[in-house]
Amino acid sequence: MTTTAPPRRGRGWLTFAALMLIIAGAMDILNGFWALDAQDTSIDALFWNNNIEAWGWFYIVVGAILFAAGVGVFSRASWAYIVGIFAGCVGAVLNIFWIFTYPFASVILITINILVVYALTTYGSDEAY
Repeated sequence: MTTTAPPRRGRGWLTFAALMLIIAGAMDILNGFWALDAQDTSIDALFWNNNIEAWGWFYIVVGAILFAAGVGVFSRASWAYIVGIFAGCVGAVLNIFWIFTYPFASVILITINILVVYALTTYGSDEAY
């Protein structure tokens, strides 16, 4: 007689959080590559004296961290939950600065970041099972 383990609560939420982290990481990596390709373009940036190449490398590094965190959440790595929670909090706060320029997109991104934080804090640890 075989017994099956009960399904884990929050599995859908963790899948959602992992997918959102992977998608955000991939988008940041693509934005970084675009910035490296467009480094000769005159663009008003907020920091680094309009150095779009520096922004490109910044986005590539952040994107790689987010992508790795998403893969880590799929594999239930404990470090990935911490990185995902931190990234979600920072992402929600940073999108507040864009709310008057891009209100619809900012509200959606803030909501998604908060949902990722909710999923990882509620269902992210083994103690929740």
